[in-house]
Amino acid sequence: MNPYKFNPNERAGWEQIWKGNNIPPRFQSDAAPNHAVIEWVETIPPGGVVLDIGCGVGRHVLYLGKHGFQVAGVDISPSGVKMAQAACVKQGIVLDGQVSDMATLPWPDKSFEAALSTSTIHHQLRAGMVQTLAEVWRVLIPGGMFLVDLLNTDTITYQASRELVMAGQIMEVEPNTFVDERPDTADPDGFLPHHFCDEADIRDLLCGFEVLRLWADLHRVETEHGFGKVGKWAAWVRKPLNNNK
Repeated sequence: MNPYKFNPNERAGWEQIWKGNNIPPRFQSDAAPNHAVIEWVETIPPGGVVLDIGCGVGRHVLYLGKHGFQVAGVDISPSGVKMAQAACVKQGIVLDGQVSDMATLPWPDKSFEAALSTSTIHHQLRAGMVQTLAEVWRVLIPGGMFLVDLLNTDTITYQASRELVMAGQIMEVEPNTFVDERPDTADPDGFLPHHFCDEADIRDLLCGFEVLRLWADLHRVETEHGFGKVGKWAAWVRKPLNNNK
């Protein structure tokens, strides 16, 4: 049995980050979208209804809304959803924003032509990731597109996590899933689970979808210990057209 317990009512997702004054610049409402999102948007039917899972303070729903899509967003953080709603109102964008756990999406079956999730789904134990992906499958129409990124084991971030586990500084709560509860950690969301995937793991997680494109979106950086890779897996997948469940 896994002894790790996380109390979502104590620190719900990024709630304590969105409520503070130190929101990372790349995640702010007016920040540029992920480059993978910019390319992926071209595959979505114009005017379609798109769901952002882990919408935070709204940078991707704003981008999608400005490009003519109908948008919905879900986040476990009430402050994040409130800020996303306010940012959309300023731009004349209608956002269906909901506060909810991502493993229980509050929409009916087949509600969306497309969905995306960046920097979010890996913040769970693996069973939660499986349930979340099942929920994404449920709310997509047949043929619906999904863009997701996940942490990659072929990175210096993963290797650093392994070394911290060996040093007894952070926990490996289940295989390739780490939690950093040190009070002085530089990672503002370290208290959340971080699940890293190799290719076999990500393909298994996405087995209910048709994988259209899967790539390791990595680049080399120089650190005090030498060169290494940083980045994530990125995947474009589709709910099968011939499945009407």
